[in-house]
Amino acid sequence: MLFQILPMVVFPIVIAMVVKAVQFQMPWLHRPVKIDYAIAPLLGVALLFVTNCIDTETLWRGIEGNEKIRPYAILILFNALAYVCISLDKTGFFAFLALWTAKKAGTSGPKFFLYFFFLSSILTTFTSNDIVILTLTPLICYFAHYTKLNPIPYLVAEFFAANIWSVALYIGNPTNIIVAEAYRLTFAGYSAWMLLPTLVAGVSCLALLWLVFHKEIPREIQPPEIQPQSALKDTQGAIFGVITLLSCLVLLSFSFWLEWDIWKICLVTCMVMMCRDVALDVCLYHDHRFNWANSNVREVLRRMPWKIVPFVVGMFTLVEALSQSGWTTYFATWISAASSNLWVAVFFMGFLSSLAANLINNQPMTILFTQITQDSAFVVAAPVVLKGSMFALIMGSNFGANFTLIGALAGIMWSSILVDKKITISYGMFFKYGFLIMPVVVALSCLTLAIELYFFG
Repeated sequence: MLFQILPMVVFPIVIAMVVKAVQFQMPWLHRPVKIDYAIAPLLGVALLFVTNCIDTETLWRGIEGNEKIRPYAILILFNALAYVCISLDKTGFFAFLALWTAKKAGTSGPKFFLYFFFLSSILTTFTSNDIVILTLTPLICYFAHYTKLNPIPYLVAEFFAANIWSVALYIGNPTNIIVAEAYRLTFAGYSAWMLLPTLVAGVSCLALLWLVFHKEIPREIQPPEIQPQSALKDTQGAIFGVITLLSCLVLLSFSFWLEWDIWKICLVTCMVMMCRDVALDVCLYHDHRFNWANSNVREVLRRMPWKIVPFVVGMFTLVEALSQSGWTTYFATWISAASSNLWVAVFFMGFLSSLAANLINNQPMTILFTQITQDSAFVVAAPVVLKGSMFALIMGSNFGANFTLIGALAGIMWSSILVDKKITISYGMFFKYGFLIMPVVVALSCLTLAIELYFFG
């Protein structure tokens, strides 16, 4: 009985600590202990292990996975691309693009709003939503401060764009990678189905954002006098990084025909970028200008999202425990019963996963729902219904981040940046914007996906 009940008790407790980190003071320590999203899943796994709810084989599957899901491949792929993007950002390339965009907008408030939405969309498509949020959020705060603008419309637009256009490509969000890896989707095969729903979602979101915020956007602004070139710290490095990233995307597009694993392509790309960073450090050393504090490799490694490694491994293990105790089979039976045909399945999974992301966060939700859709109890009328559920899950895992600030780790990270910049976007304020805009966006993108699959699936 404990074997069945305890995993379902531990899972929501861990999720609660992921969403809201727990901090407490230990008498023998000088600083408080913080249990955040990296530690909470591991504590949950440890509790299940010491109570014999899981064994060492389950622990190993949390890393190695099975024939359908390979956590190690997901982590290598994500962190390899993160290294490339962070190293490119270190050259000042993304800041240069932001300043160039602001300069092109000139003194027009509406252009500033639209151009930054487009910039967020483009960068997210080719990098990831986390990179865009980390890079552009401080720059928008800077411009808002010096132009005396209300930063809320621009920040919300940037955040919404990042979490919508991250659906377009395989690499846009770790949740995309989780589902795509589980179903062995190719890079090109993924994009063939997701580009049009993403385009519809992006256009509809922009239109709704303009309806909500147009009265708060001034017709004219006075931007600070800054030359975009001043942001470039390493022009040659930026060129090298852009070529490396684009080469990676091209290889990913042809990976199916080349018969190369996607995670291996990303790992090699990361090694190429790292070799250049090491070469720069060697040059500094020979010029007697090197110290560990100004090391290029150290700076990139310091900014890497290492906490996602224990988080993902821990969550995969917890979901495996739910599977062993029969919970995923129970959920699979219920969800498949509600997915009677293609149209119902797409809309049901699209909205269910979007809302569930705000109860258990999008990455744990994606891991759990992927296991559910691959359970033997998830029986649907036709393969196209399963395909519709799979792609709707991907959309929901991204779009869910725009409903509330706790829908994704990106929202928690974004709000912490705003706190540092002394900008307040409360949970209630974000909830209002999310539920004004996103239900329409989810519905239109689900409709587009269903039509695609109905005629061509």
